[in-house]
Amino acid sequence: MTDLTFDHLYPYAELTDAIHGLAAAHPDLLEVVTAGQSHEGRDIWLATITNRATGPHDEKPALFVEANIHATEITASTAALHLIHHLVTGFGTDDAVTRALDTRCFYVIPRLNPDGVEMALADPPKFLRSSTRIYPRPDQQPGLVEQDIDGDGRVLTMRVADANGAWKIHPDDARLLVPRALDEDGPGEYYRLLPEGTIHEYDGVLVPIAPEQRSLDLNRNFPQEWLPEGSQQGAGPFPTSEPEVRTLVETVVARPNICAYIAYHTFSGVILRPYGGYPDDHYPTADLRSYQALGKRATEITGYQAVSVFHDFKYDPKTSITGASDEWAYDHLGIFSWTTEFWSPITAAGITDFKYIDWFDEHPVEDDLRLLRWNDETLDGAGFVDWYPFDHPQLGRVEIGGWDFFRTWTNAPPSLMAAEVAPHSEWAVAHQLASPLLAVRAFTADPLGNGLWRLRLVVENTGWLPTNVSAKALERKAVRPVEAEIELPDGASLVLGDPRQELGQLAGHARARQMLAMFDGGFDSTEDRAKAEWVVHAAAGTTITVTVRHSRAGTTRATLTLP
Repeated sequence: MTDLTFDHLYPYAELTDAIHGLAAAHPDLLEVVTAGQSHEGRDIWLATITNRATGPHDEKPALFVEANIHATEITASTAALHLIHHLVTGFGTDDAVTRALDTRCFYVIPRLNPDGVEMALADPPKFLRSSTRIYPRPDQQPGLVEQDIDGDGRVLTMRVADANGAWKIHPDDARLLVPRALDEDGPGEYYRLLPEGTIHEYDGVLVPIAPEQRSLDLNRNFPQEWLPEGSQQGAGPFPTSEPEVRTLVETVVARPNICAYIAYHTFSGVILRPYGGYPDDHYPTADLRSYQALGKRATEITGYQAVSVFHDFKYDPKTSITGASDEWAYDHLGIFSWTTEFWSPITAAGITDFKYIDWFDEHPVEDDLRLLRWNDETLDGAGFVDWYPFDHPQLGRVEIGGWDFFRTWTNAPPSLMAAEVAPHSEWAVAHQLASPLLAVRAFTADPLGNGLWRLRLVVENTGWLPTNVSAKALERKAVRPVEAEIELPDGASLVLGDPRQELGQLAGHARARQMLAMFDGGFDSTEDRAKAEWVVHAAAGTTITVTVRHSRAGTTRATLTLP
């Protein structure tokens, strides 16, 4: 199966068929296995993509992609499927893809949270943040429970006429509601806005929003600076308590060849990097510079800005997110990690002067009007549902309508989805081609007489990143040095030198920035190169093999026949 479309939200069964179909069509490039099971027992699929003819996946530097940890962010799965398809169909025709699969490896979990997605795509739908496990409250608490009350397959907004409501109709477009002015306390036509749903234990007066029974956020359950529920909502009872998160952590840790990590989410049209709780000066300087260079390349390819969560994407300036996957991957393992937030209707509508999170709290009403015009002209009105009357079983006459947030904001509309995700597959390939890569520069033998030979092995890192990938990896002791090991056949013996030698870490091309970098980066010394030497006793014609390995820079071998 190679004729896939990327214009819709894939249910679990269809996604499963798609990735297994690709594996059947490209068995030399793609293997799909079960990484683990979800809370409800669904398989969490892991795709491994590499050219097996050039070596096994675990002997090559790897990039890991995790998608759809949040239940409604299903465009992320479409993007992950696009990446897999881009790799297997581009091999042999696309030079970058071919080089990447010949020398590197990709691991992709296209849907980490299958349970939540199935609930979001059900009829009627149920939208929740992440896991379907009921936590921390076993019973439904009083208040308005968000749900599809009229059976149209959508969960929209209810506007309820109320003399003390905070909203009024905009004079230029009756669909749009805007807040009352701060000095507007007189009579008028006002409304109260509520999520579509029914009220549990309604007392006829109060309409609180009921706490969500399923409030776990799997992207707060990772070990890095995990905090309990009272400090970080949705974090769960302990780090990796949830089977989906434990599956991911175990999968990544079991693959020490991973050099980069990208989490696919929606929405905002931005690529995020750690940290959420620390400014940029918290990084080792070399890592910040590498992050900035990689981010610049991401922007060139995708058009998305690459920004710091701390500086540019905080939900509240006084709070920080903890327990997220990308921060765990970088801070604990020293892997350069990112979160891609696909899709921005704000950008699509032509609004350019905005800050990602802050815009939702404060923006000019012209932006709302522009979004409605974009909906009318580009989406043929499908994104915003005109208000229509409905007899609510508890509130009486209400109107239902507003933005179809799930299909227009949280996810890219079908007609725009493929073009939105496609550049990010190219970005994943470019990022992976920046990973370290070992190569043997020379393997030579000099005769010393009496059957003795001095062997010299010279190895290089031909990649942009150093073999350790990051300074954080060295700080965390997450990587071992390059090792060179000699293998002698029967009849040959080692006279001098350890059979296995540690060669340290090798620099990459990332250290070169400007010719005028006076203090660092202006010269290109041989820090990317190392040598190992042995003296052996062997007869002429003997064939000797050396293996050079590094968990993140790959494994390579060289043979030499003594003259």
